[in-house]
Amino acid sequence: MYQEQRLSKMLKLLEDKGQLAAKDMVDYFQVSKDTIRRDFSILSERKLVQRTHGGIIPLENSRQIPSFNDRVGQLNQEKKAIAQKALDFLKPNQVNFFDVSTVVLKLAQQVQQPMTIFSHSLDNAIMLSDQERVDFHLLGGKFYPRNRFYYALNEAELLRSISFELAFIGAAGLKNGQVSFEDQEDAYLKKLALKQAKTKILLAEQAKVQKEATYILGDISDFDYWITDQKPSPELEALLAGKVTIIY
Repeated sequence: MYQEQRLSKMLKLLEDKGQLAAKDMVDYFQVSKDTIRRDFSILSERKLVQRTHGGIIPLENSRQIPSFNDRVGQLNQEKKAIAQKALDFLKPNQVNFFDVSTVVLKLAQQVQQPMTIFSHSLDNAIMLSDQERVDFHLLGGKFYPRNRFYYALNEAELLRSISFELAFIGAAGLKNGQVSFEDQEDAYLKKLALKQAKTKILLAEQAKVQKEATYILGDISDFDYWITDQKPSPELEALLAGKVTIIY
């Protein structure tokens, strides 16, 4: 069994039992104590569980989505690796949409080619403000400080008149194969951008598979590509087979 499969199974067991002991997991998975300790550490680092003496318990707010600022420092290496793979899709003089997302922000940090970028992200605007080769357009409106984006209906509707070569979209949650977000306005704007994009690219870590938010953008299979940090579980791969190209 792969590590990610084991972690996914542990989270399901934890949901059923309310707590897991390391010694029980050693017997259940037939692996060493060190392996289980490493697994518990990974789940704790991903803020999915709380470590206890000899085991793990559910994190009280594990189903909640951290704010943008809280997410910026999480899983940095994984996000950088995803952004590096996404760079391969960028070509000079494209017109692209960049979502408000900590992973997409990592991609914005690496843009070097001349292109036009539309976004509703304050941080993308700051990151690309001194990039002379990028023609950056910030969609304005009311500012939503928790997730650091702008929204106004008239600004969002401008997207209907733009044809994007690529749309890079992040995710707050991917539970049950659904791409979800905290803010209704944010999800609506992304839907408009995706309708106008020739190629739709989801950038999201495997940790998001265990999270969900209120507003559904659509299914993972609605995208052309899903760039992630690790091999998905066999169940998820089977569900998405032939529907989306997964890059990890």
